[in-house]
Amino acid sequence: MAHNKSRRDKIPKKELAKFVRRGKTNRALSRYSKVSLSTVKRRIRRYKLTGIWPRGRRPIAKRRPRFPKSVSEWVDVKEYFDKLDRRYHFVQPRYPPHKYIYPKTMVCSFRKSNPKGKFTTVGIYFIVLESAVYFLYYTRIRYSEKPVNFKEIYRWISQRVNETLGELYARASFSIERPIALTFLVE
Repeated sequence: MAHNKSRRDKIPKKELAKFVRRGKTNRALSRYSKVSLSTVKRRIRRYKLTGIWPRGRRPIAKRRPRFPKSVSEWVDVKEYFDKLDRRYHFVQPRYPPHKYIYPKTMVCSFRKSNPKGKFTTVGIYFIVLESAVYFLYYTRIRYSEKPVNFKEIYRWISQRVNETLGELYARASFSIERPIALTFLVE
């Protein structure tokens, strides 16, 4: 009987609980404790611990395309969208009618500077995944009836772009990957 007791003490409950919380596999626990896999499973059941991976291999994570590295300068809209198209292979892409984009802030402009003037509406270009195919969608959001300066409207949309798109397309059959360009208009 003493022989069984010393064997049982090879896997203390605290130590086993620590490994379970860390998400270690049963096989890793058995190698560490130098006991069989079935002993580890029995101890987990006896101590009523959870969180161990199920039998079999770990699920394979879906690989998403990597986003292009952010560039800290104004680049040509056509080049930027072509680079995205090479990565995502868009179906019927729509490009902004502007000449330049600042990838870090997603702002599109006709000059290599933020748009000047007052605006009422923001146009958002965003990537959508629908049935394993990427699309480039465009939508407009009206900020106010009265035109406001660029800083105000940009500050508003930059803080809310993801949640606004999520609310607009909550019941859509596609998933929104990310916004990629912002245009500013007066309507």
